[in-house]
Amino acid sequence: MDGINIKDPVQMKQMQATLDKLGLAKPKEGLKEKHLGQKDFMQLMLAQMNHQDPMKPMDNGDFLAQMAQFSSVKGLKDLKDSFGSLATSLQSSQALQASSMVGRTVLVPGKTTALAAGSTLVGAVDVPNSTTDVKVNIMDASGEVVKTLDLGSQKEGVTHFSWDGVLDKKAPDGTVMQAKAGKYSVQAQMQADGKPQAVNTFIADKVQSVSLGKPGEPVTLNLAAAGKTSLAEIKQIM
Repeated sequence: MDGINIKDPVQMKQMQATLDKLGLAKPKEGLKEKHLGQKDFMQLMLAQMNHQDPMKPMDNGDFLAQMAQFSSVKGLKDLKDSFGSLATSLQSSQALQASSMVGRTVLVPGKTTALAAGSTLVGAVDVPNSTTDVKVNIMDASGEVVKTLDLGSQKEGVTHFSWDGVLDKKAPDGTVMQAKAGKYSVQAQMQADGKPQAVNTFIADKVQSVSLGKPGEPVTLNLAAAGKTSLAEIKQIM
């Protein structure tokens, strides 16, 4: 050790006893490696001070540097333990929040969904700024527009819409026609400076179950139509 110059046999014996106690002496056969803690470091430092050469005492700066090093090691360990506890707590909280969503309907980014017979297609558009005209086109699997929803003037924000399956096209006798069950897609646009501008769309979907990932991984929601979706993608819980 720096600053230690021991020649007295008694002092050397005392120093050796201290090192043996801390497990820092020459390793013996069959002994396992010992990990030092802050208490062991302090004992070693006190032994260093007690057995230092009075004519060449340890410099104050060296002493403070060692103290700072010991405190830093202890602080890093405490910080690591704290982050580990925080991560576990956050994961548990997130899992609890996600499990409470099973059976709920949520809005997720998307354009395609399935329409069951006699059901209603529910979605939303995210209007970036106020406009006088917002329209949502609903298309069948072939890409043909079967219904246009006129949402009119809308302010900035999320605007909901729904479609009961009634088609724009009517039967020859003038009666309304109902859409067949199957997959449909939505496409929205708004007027901006006199020109049509695409608008982001969201589809209502039902949460069937929740999948918990490994520590550090996000919770995944299993939706009826969209399948696996991360909790962060949910726009709104309905």
